[in-house]
Amino acid sequence: SSGINAESQSQLNKRSKTDAKAERVGLNEFINHGFSPITGEFKSRMEDFMVTEICKNGAECLLKSFDIPDLPIDERNKDVQVVDLSEETVAGLNKVLSKEIPFFTIPAPVDKAERTSLHKSIGNFNDSLSTETTKDATNFNDSVVKVTIKSNNFFGTRDKRPGKNNQYLHFTLLKWNITTSDAVLRLCKTMNMKHRNLSYAGMKDKRGITAQRMCCRFLDPKRLLGINKPFFAANEESADSVVYKSSYIMGDFEFSKDTLKLGDLSGNKFSIVLRECEETTQENLDKVKHLLLENGFINYFGLQRFGNNGDTHEVGKHILKKDYQSAIERILTPNDNTKMDVRDALNHYIKSEDAETAFNMLGYKNSTEGLILSSLAKEPNDYKKALKSLHYKQQTLYTHAYQSYVWNMMVSRRISTHGTAVLEGDLVYNDDSHGGVRRLTPEQVPSSHLSDIVLPMPGYDIQVPENCCKDYLSEILEQDGMSIDDFKGPLGKEFNVSGCYRNILFKPSEFDADIIKYSDENEKLVSTNLDSVLGKSFEAKNEGSKTALLLRFTLPKSCYATMLLREIMRSDAI
Repeated sequence: SSGINAESQSQLNKRSKTDAKAERVGLNEFINHGFSPITGEFKSRMEDFMVTEICKNGAECLLKSFDIPDLPIDERNKDVQVVDLSEETVAGLNKVLSKEIPFFTIPAPVDKAERTSLHKSIGNFNDSLSTETTKDATNFNDSVVKVTIKSNNFFGTRDKRPGKNNQYLHFTLLKWNITTSDAVLRLCKTMNMKHRNLSYAGMKDKRGITAQRMCCRFLDPKRLLGINKPFFAANEESADSVVYKSSYIMGDFEFSKDTLKLGDLSGNKFSIVLRECEETTQENLDKVKHLLLENGFINYFGLQRFGNNGDTHEVGKHILKKDYQSAIERILTPNDNTKMDVRDALNHYIKSEDAETAFNMLGYKNSTEGLILSSLAKEPNDYKKALKSLHYKQQTLYTHAYQSYVWNMMVSRRISTHGTAVLEGDLVYNDDSHGGVRRLTPEQVPSSHLSDIVLPMPGYDIQVPENCCKDYLSEILEQDGMSIDDFKGPLGKEFNVSGCYRNILFKPSEFDADIIKYSDENEKLVSTNLDSVLGKSFEAKNEGSKTALLLRFTLPKSCYATMLLREIMRSDAI
């Protein structure tokens, strides 16, 4: 009995802390009523949370094939003549091959055809060599052909690389129990290449099985198939269950002339299992489905937007106010989620201001804390420089978190005061292809729905609604001692925060909920992409005394699945 009470108290404490975090970042309102909230445990097992990226062309990013597509011949190099290499060049190439020297350079011919011929000739001499035309390190006015030993990852000399129309390899990364950024770092470490070489459209969760497209220039797909081998070897003798060897596999290779950038997706398809659900009726589930499809849910920025401690927006606020010292102090303050070695290092710095010793106490030096402490060790009082030592994405994460906080607070005040009513002066997207927004006239209000209305993410280049929301925005900023002018280049012109717009509500285009009965808490309840990759068939028994719900829905990019769950579960502890 005491064990049950202790567990319940622990769950209550967790819920209380989460609710407090949620309130701090403006997650205060709901719009759907008249149904029994869904209950259940979220992410109990890895396959209980599956995300499949939806590409810009609408295709689902399910991993299906490990075939390597035929690479079209680069017609530009088809008729290129091979030339005799000089004795000096041959001697230099041999030194590179024997690893006497790391690279060898040859003055690059001015004529493009002659340069192409030189690249092909070096490739014919030995296909283990890789060439590129680059600036001379000793004289930037001159160009050289730099010759190195070919990496196993990439195609070698210029003539053997895919042509301009096929220079980017796109592939599907199917991963489990690892974040997208950690998967990229691990993959790049395995292939001994810089992580900036790999690009992707969006981040995916750690706890779950997720599929997304990735891209790398001149990458040889055979290298990725080699990395897949341990997973398939571990599963060869497993007839039924999946052996989760390694953390990802890759396939569905495709060559393209285009790279892949952040935001190059249309959305994500979710398959979520909630376990230990209280008994619910199909009638209640049908009501939930109807309300979501009819009204949608509040398009809040979820708690994950604000970091593990729910306070990255506070760092962003200090940056925007150009109070860089307070921003640094906030980042370097340990919390309940801080790892022990990091906690010890940060506490040492707080007590002594000895950044160098604190840096040396860290296990992983390339972390946010490590980069800041390294910068402060060199220049102890230059807090702005310490912030700029962070990766660009990390710097903008803080200011974007503050924008998200202001947006959440503004939406909550709007719905608390006016419910789902559309107001004169509200903003909607323009109907034409030029983008931008326009204000609703009194005549347009009756035919509009709250899901059409957008509110601005604060920035120096936004339109604001001509109604109460304009006052809400000003009041929220004033409470933090700020104004719209603070969003101009807090860390330099490249960090100007221009602002954008976001729909108040979102209506999912599809939503389904199915009841599954089960008996064992560790019982697998759904088939996964890994099952299909391994040729394993699976069907839930659908029997037992316990109840689970399988939820399936699709959301556009930057829309949080946890906020849909929050709406139907009436809980922030998700």
